Amino acid sequence: MKKKHLMVALGMTLVLAACNNDDEQNNATDVDESAEIASINDETITEGEFVAYMKNEFGEMAFNQMIQSYVFNQAADELGISEEEIQAELDDVKEQFGVESEEDLLEMLQMQQVPVSDLDQLKEDFIIPQVVIDELRFQDVEISEEDLEAYYEENQDSLHQVEARHILVEDEETAEDVIAELESGTDFEAAVEEYSEDTNSIPAGGNVGFFPREDVMEENFSETAFELEVGEISEPVESSLDYGYHIIEVLDRHDSFEDVREDIEAILNEQEARSPNEVVEELMNEADINILEDEYEDWFQLPEPMM
Repeated sequence: MKKKHLMVALGMTLVLAACNNDDEQNNATDVDESAEIASINDETITEGEFVAYMKNEFGEMAFNQMIQSYVFNQAADELGISEEEIQAELDDVKEQFGVESEEDLLEMLQMQQVPVSDLDQLKEDFIIPQVVIDELRFQDVEISEEDLEAYYEENQDSLHQVEARHILVEDEETAEDVIAELESGTDFEAAVEEYSEDTNSIPAGGNVGFFPREDVMEENFSETAFELEVGEISEPVESSLDYGYHIIEVLDRHDSFEDVREDIEAILNEQEARSPNEVVEELMNEADINILEDEYEDWFQLPEPMM
């Protein structure tokens, strides 16, 4: 099921990434308390002092992150999360970031200061926790065919979409000249390259993708596109935002129930699903967590109750 807003997914799992206890990802060596690791003028810092400082400054946060990491890994084992599910989630993340390879995804995440060094860590710290969250979020959701059809009947106007490409020019006279060229056989994408002033859509041949009737494209553009048949080219359309004049061609339409069925299913599933916060809270509350050293008793914190 297509289900999420990626930043929510990253937001829920980022807290798990800063302190993973997996030996494969832990490059630390045994601590030598007396080893001098830095000098500042005539003073030195020992490794023991450094570790104590890190523990005092970040220990509580790291402690809770480690516990959550263990809880998620154990939940993944109990749920029997498969490699296919993990790969499907990874492919979904790549699609949402607009990249084709895992290497490109890692590079993009690292540019955004996400603490991940390799593919294994990406799966361990981000992908697996998100699969667990989604598995539990949607576990009890049941959407019937009647539910889908009823939603479609009540929300057709907002569900219908068209795919279009356009050429944006400065004035109406130029728009009419370009339309005449198109009617005489000039290729639309070639005309985009030669005439269009919309630099954002030129690389896609003027294609602006699918869009609904409202709230995405400017009003005149949208109204005209929804009136056109597939393959039909508009007359000059004056921009509602004073950008100039559009020449619009509709490439496809999604307006039948079958066209938008998956979109409706995703909407209704999301409405019925539990929130990620609720899932995390439940996992933590149900885990048998025992703090064995008194000095760490005050560090441990369960998630705040849901409002």
